[in-house]
Amino acid sequence: MADVLASLEDVVVSFGRREILHGVNMAVEEGSFWSVIGPNGAGKSTLLGLFNAMTLPQKGRVLYRGETVLPQTARKVRLAVAHVFQEADFDPRMPLSVIESVLGGTYGRLGLFRRPGKRERESAMHALEVVGMAELASRPLGELSGGERQRMALARALVQEPELLLLDEPTAALDWQAQREILERIADLRGRFRLTIVMVTHDLNAVSCLASHVGMLKEGRLIWQGSVAEAMQAELLSELYGVPITVTEHHGRQIALF
Repeated sequence: MADVLASLEDVVVSFGRREILHGVNMAVEEGSFWSVIGPNGAGKSTLLGLFNAMTLPQKGRVLYRGETVLPQTARKVRLAVAHVFQEADFDPRMPLSVIESVLGGTYGRLGLFRRPGKRERESAMHALEVVGMAELASRPLGELSGGERQRMALARALVQEPELLLLDEPTAALDWQAQREILERIADLRGRFRLTIVMVTHDLNAVSCLASHVGMLKEGRLIWQGSVAEAMQAELLSELYGVPITVTEHHGRQIALF
């Protein structure tokens, strides 16, 4: 049985008087791939932020390798955890190249007053090769497509040399071809670097082909968790989203239809 890498114990998160997460318990084992699913406003991104101390609980505990995550230990945890956010708009006139953006992933280990050197540049180029973007290293960010920006974000996460990779809606706002490319890269990276992954997504079909475990979050409560095979049930998914969902099989894997 694999060791638990990160866990949540009776976690409560509040923003002002509003309670966002209510008594969440979750144990992420080394090498596992968790998908957290649920309707908008369920608290999925808030839950994801607990694992790298971007979100701190008002009650309960977050543990990383058995040690409680506290504000004073947050930096240590963030060095071991990489976070890829939703694809976001940015100013296309931003004077940064792809390689410069990827090098930003090395700053956490280097510290504020050290600049990336030869080792970091080699690491950044290797990461770009892994995600299939080495030929775009000198391209300005403003000239990238949405799918290319997400692949660049994966490369930036890789140069952090993480143990745990957090993915927040990695295929949001991408066309089908770009979605497929990103999902294939994620599957490849997981195996190649032996990453543990927690992914928030609305794409149930990505869940069925990538995840080993699923957590279902609704109104701030983790109402169900278990294996991906058990999760892909029409009744469970319909209750989670509040709409009729059908699960069928296509070329040996389960597909959700609504």
